[in-house]
Amino acid sequence: MPSRSAASRVARATLILRALFAAVAAMVVTFVQERTGIFSVAVFAAFAIATGVVFAVDAALTRTSAVAKGALAAVHVIAGALSILLPLAPAHRFHAVLLGWAVVAGVIELAAGIARRRDGSAWARDAITVGALTLLLAAVTLVVSPDYALDYFVEEARQEFTLTGTIIGVGLFGGWAAIVAVYLGIGAVSPAPKTASLTKDPA
Repeated sequence: MPSRSAASRVARATLILRALFAAVAAMVVTFVQERTGIFSVAVFAAFAIATGVVFAVDAALTRTSAVAKGALAAVHVIAGALSILLPLAPAHRFHAVLLGWAVVAGVIELAAGIARRRDGSAWARDAITVGALTLLLAAVTLVVSPDYALDYFVEEARQEFTLTGTIIGVGLFGGWAAIVAVYLGIGAVSPAPKTASLTKDPA
């Protein structure tokens, strides 16, 4: 079993890496203009697999909510793989996998945080917040159709553009990633609560 200080370092490193991967995803979505289905799949797959690896390492090195972290690792890696391998058009693949991942990951993280909220740990607080945000992403993604398309003309650019369901969907994911990156980044640089139990039961 790792010492309390070692577990604290692992927990902080996990927050930093999760915040970093979410920030990168948010920036890529923000600054890339051509938000096609293939682009959306690539961004989500990279984010999901990288985050899944972080969860897996965290679960292996600490005992704090190891079962939940292991489940989150599996969900992220599987979602990343499915976003690449599913035999669907890229836009439909992105939408389906994003929705499924957001529901499952959101439920697992929120439930794990609620289960540990009584110990006052920072992990429980972060899990509840990120889990709730992820379920909110699922809810708004549910009402976006990957087949949606709206043509509009911009006089200043003298050019016609098309707003698609994929552009909206990846924009929602980018917005979620930006919020999560800021939240986890703040948590990573904040002092750990004195009441936190970092080496408790593996549930």
